[in-house]
Amino acid sequence: MGSSQGASLPAAFDDLEIGIVLRDPETGAALDVNHRIEELYGYSRSELLEMDIEQFTAPSTKFSQDEAVRRLRAASAGESQAFEWRIERPTGELVWIRVRLNRTTIDDATCIIAEVREITEYKARERRLRLLNRVVRHNLRNETNVLMGYADRLKQAIKEKTLEEEVETILEIASEIGTLSDSIRQIEEIATPDATQRSPTDIGELVEEIVSEVRADATATEITVDIQDDVCVNADTGLRHAITHAIDNAIEHNDRGVPSVEVSVTIDSATGQAEIDVSDNGPPIPDVEIDVLREDVEASATYHGSGIGLWVIQWCVNSLGGELVFEENTPRGNVVRFLLPRVDRSEP
Repeated sequence: MGSSQGASLPAAFDDLEIGIVLRDPETGAALDVNHRIEELYGYSRSELLEMDIEQFTAPSTKFSQDEAVRRLRAASAGESQAFEWRIERPTGELVWIRVRLNRTTIDDATCIIAEVREITEYKARERRLRLLNRVVRHNLRNETNVLMGYADRLKQAIKEKTLEEEVETILEIASEIGTLSDSIRQIEEIATPDATQRSPTDIGELVEEIVSEVRADATATEITVDIQDDVCVNADTGLRHAITHAIDNAIEHNDRGVPSVEVSVTIDSATGQAEIDVSDNGPPIPDVEIDVLREDVEASATYHGSGIGLWVIQWCVNSLGGELVFEENTPRGNVVRFLLPRVDRSEP
């Protein structure tokens, strides 16, 4: 067999809806790509042929150049490879893909042909089903059981004429069930294709509107806004839901006499993405609330507090191709950070 260097894809591959990359089995170098790959990755053919795989891998994806070469060599030995992977476009948008590697021969040279399909929507649906399963199986069932228990206590309270406390508790539980229902509705709204119209959105203006509404309801809270940069993202009403949840959580779960919340808007210096930070001075968000957002964590208990709100935030950020980051605030509190791809105001 000859060297794979110089091998190229037949012209007919440009007509395929599936992305195709031709790679050298030893070095992993890209030898050729079709038009669909340029559309999917957001880079030109000439750029892709010069790039290492790590350069367009999403930062949170643990997938190195060495791992890529290992899979390529396994495919070269006749072991077909299939795996999921998250890439980062030049805009900062994160996209899920499924890759299948197989050995092929072109011009008497052994090459690896990679078939690439976008699966972002599939991954979103998969996560939505997992979330709804958790909510129904755990939170909703548990709240209903508690409600039934308090109904029995209410019967006893009627006899003892101590109604007020029991009724207040029932109203709180019913309110939490209503909140769960609202959050599920918001997630459906974000996840359903074409359910909402995305358009270039001025983040500073959106934050000012949301904070103005929250201030009217939370008069005992100090809320400050710091718009450092003029930033625009392609967004829908889901982003309003997400920012509102982040601010509400920061207030509701704060243990200070006067909760303090700051919402800042800037451009992330490392990635160039739009950055929205919601910072508070409250107690740390429990690890269980954050861990449950990870795909590999199975629910084993009821998630109270900010859990469902965090799911709405995560869902919105994922649907916009962004990333959600949790950090500790200094000297105390939390920072919930949205990183979203920026757009020009003129973009559709």
